Amino acid sequence: MPIGEIRGGFKLLAGEVLHAAAETRALLTRRDPAKSRYLYNRASSIAAQSALLQKQALELYSGRGARRRDSIFLQGLASVASRLERIAELFLNLDRQAGHLSSVDFLRQFRLNDFFHEIIFGLGRIEPALARRDVSLAVRLGQAEERLDGSYADRFARIMEELKSGGSDPGNLVTSLMIVHYLERVGDVLLEIGEKIIYVIMGEKIKLNQYKALGEGLRAAGRDFEISRMGYRSIWGGRSGCRIGVVDALQEDRPCDAPDRAGEKANGGDGPAEGADGVPADGAGGCPEQGAGGVPADGADGGPAQGAGGNGYGPAGGGTSGGAQASGPAAAGGETVLFKHGPDFKLNLERDSLLRWAKLRPGLAPEVKAFIPARKGSEAALVLEYVPSRNLQTLFLENAPDEALEGLDAAMAVMSGIWEETALPRPCSAAFARQALERFGEASCLYPQLMRYQGALGSLEIRPISDMLAELSAMEAEIPALRSMLIHGDFNLSNILYDPASRRLHMLDLYRSRESDYVQDVSVMLVSVLRLPMTAPQERRRLAEAAGRAWDLAAGFAARLGDPTYEARLALGLGRSCLTSTRFLMDERMAARVVARARYLFEKLLAFRGRPLEEFRLSKGILDIQAP
Repeated sequence: MPIGEIRGGFKLLAGEVLHAAAETRALLTRRDPAKSRYLYNRASSIAAQSALLQKQALELYSGRGARRRDSIFLQGLASVASRLERIAELFLNLDRQAGHLSSVDFLRQFRLNDFFHEIIFGLGRIEPALARRDVSLAVRLGQAEERLDGSYADRFARIMEELKSGGSDPGNLVTSLMIVHYLERVGDVLLEIGEKIIYVIMGEKIKLNQYKALGEGLRAAGRDFEISRMGYRSIWGGRSGCRIGVVDALQEDRPCDAPDRAGEKANGGDGPAEGADGVPADGAGGCPEQGAGGVPADGADGGPAQGAGGNGYGPAGGGTSGGAQASGPAAAGGETVLFKHGPDFKLNLERDSLLRWAKLRPGLAPEVKAFIPARKGSEAALVLEYVPSRNLQTLFLENAPDEALEGLDAAMAVMSGIWEETALPRPCSAAFARQALERFGEASCLYPQLMRYQGALGSLEIRPISDMLAELSAMEAEIPALRSMLIHGDFNLSNILYDPASRRLHMLDLYRSRESDYVQDVSVMLVSVLRLPMTAPQERRRLAEAAGRAWDLAAGFAARLGDPTYEARLALGLGRSCLTSTRFLMDERMAARVVARARYLFEKLLAFRGRPLEEFRLSKGILDIQAP
């Protein structure tokens, strides 16, 4: 089926929903059973049209018969069609609720036309916004949602006040509250539609508040914010609640919606993944090409690559698909920047840490171009320098061991220098056992049977790990680190960028940076190497050797420092990181080996009770975790 026919069908669908809005408004003014039946029939017709459009769009997309630009359009259109159907269902709910009123005249005091003005205005702009790829109309849908929220808040307050004062008509008041609530929910769906249209235009799933923060951040950084001359590709987003994207000022001869065959295989050629709407998942397109994988979750200890797709260019290995690198914009005018949007307290911490590290080691962390603090109803935003490098995780996964080892050595050397330079004669504790206990529930989600196992093997009792952690917490209090020093806080392979050609090193995701025990950085780095999803025996040996090099460098630093309980604290740190890393391991047998390593470390420490922990020794053989 030609895409033009699908566009025509969508225009008819949007018109039907607009008519349903007008009919609903009339029914809330004067009850008419015949018109109620007509609204019901229209809603049924809308549902059928929506299902047909989604089917046609999915068939055309799945058949690979559409250009890249049209494929993104089809995904967005199918999602918008499903949401228009939801709006029609809400109109039916409004009509049903009105039937519970003693008289619809009761609604006049709540001025429902204020709601319908915004709803009808918004519905009338959906089809033009998609057809013209007009982001200003998509943003207007979000403004409609905000105004509907405001109208709802006003009516809600009035109705609740009357109910509290013992109003004489509580039944009508409660029904009126339900009606204004359904009208407010229409606004929520309009917002979702606006965000889907932004996805169609930008090729990336981005929320409206993120889009606004992006514009404000770029303007604060001295960049022109013009959607037609800008490319945005999401590269990172996950457990910390932050979203990260790369923003390019596009070349004059390549508009953002230009077809691009090079990126059409970002899904690996197996067809699109389906989202919650039964349509290809958001993010299958992008302009420029978006990463196809290899990007970690933004959380403590980082995360392993989620796939081998991306080539790892850009922060955290958020590569471009199909092996294409972001070339033109970055090279042409240095206009490429990194945009990060998320919770205010986290981005405040990250900004402060980045500024601190910039003074400590200029050029090591990305430069802060602009910071936009959170306002009511929004989150904070950071605009950062874009560093076109690969992370160490990607270098390992791409089977570039020499470059990866070179980068790992450089990272350990830089961190050793920072630890030494910032060391203060102030005892501190990383509280590894407490950290593991706090994250035990999250770590148990994938493999509860491994984490919570207890029983006996012959005469040997196998205790629950959580019980051991409670005892280890008391032991740990006896062996604080004698010096406090600045640590990265999430020192793992995916947060270290390295360019082998220039031998330049960069560090990312510093919002957890603080004064603490340097052993936390050591243990996180070691386990981030060992948990990489590489299973061939020679690959596992290579990883053990790489971790061994980092082990030796850290041990040398501890010896120079004269740290008497280093090995005992390292055992705690390694056990903690092994436990929390299970949420990144998709192979249950590999997860079992990592959990067994944590259990061994904890049991070895507990067996040492009553003896000086300065005498505790840990073999480097602990790093040799072979794949099943």
